[in-house]
Amino acid sequence: MDLDKEYNKLYDHWHREFETAELTHLSEEILKGYKTIVRELNKYNIDQKEELKVELLDSYKNNFNYLLKDFLKIREIKLINNALTLQEINLKDVIEAEKLFYQNLVSAMKGFQRLKAFTLYEDLEKTPQSDTSQEDQQILEKGEEKNIILDQLKEIVQDLPSQSNEIVTEKKVDYNYTLIRFIKKAPPLVGIDLINYGPFEENDIANLPFKNAKILIYEKFAEKIEIP
Repeated sequence: MDLDKEYNKLYDHWHREFETAELTHLSEEILKGYKTIVRELNKYNIDQKEELKVELLDSYKNNFNYLLKDFLKIREIKLINNALTLQEINLKDVIEAEKLFYQNLVSAMKGFQRLKAFTLYEDLEKTPQSDTSQEDQQILEKGEEKNIILDQLKEIVQDLPSQSNEIVTEKKVDYNYTLIRFIKKAPPLVGIDLINYGPFEENDIANLPFKNAKILIYEKFAEKIEIP
């Protein structure tokens, strides 16, 4: 392994990512090559008596690990910013995990944008339900849907595994699914497991990740089904 050559390759890619606003091209094969080098370096050991070699190896380890983690973090921030502004990206320049991450954030943001038109919600939510007209009640319900989508987006961003955490190992996530019954109509949502659910009608039954189900139950859109 030519460490200087591989280091310069990763450094150049990191530098281009850092300097440009657009995402640089990254394929599964390229990322696999970077991760393989880092993994091999991290498990490679030298006799501690050879102090100069040990110091040089540690320097390579630290630099490779830092560059790869920072490289993936920069890309993650770009993906989030592009999704929040509904800016299109070239999907050929991202790996599959980044593509799914971006598309689900865009889906959630577009749902939120469609509901932003209901600007009267903040004033109407304080009005007793019995005193509202049918039209006003519909606006209130749309406002509730807006809150759900915002809550779902927060859950997605918090629970999606950071790309940098996947450098050495890939951890399987247990989403602890919960069975619920809808007591009124609910808009579609993106689960923290990155699966699209809904829309739902009254009395529909669904098995959703616990955090998504908890929000729906709290907002009184659904109730938990207790299994004996």
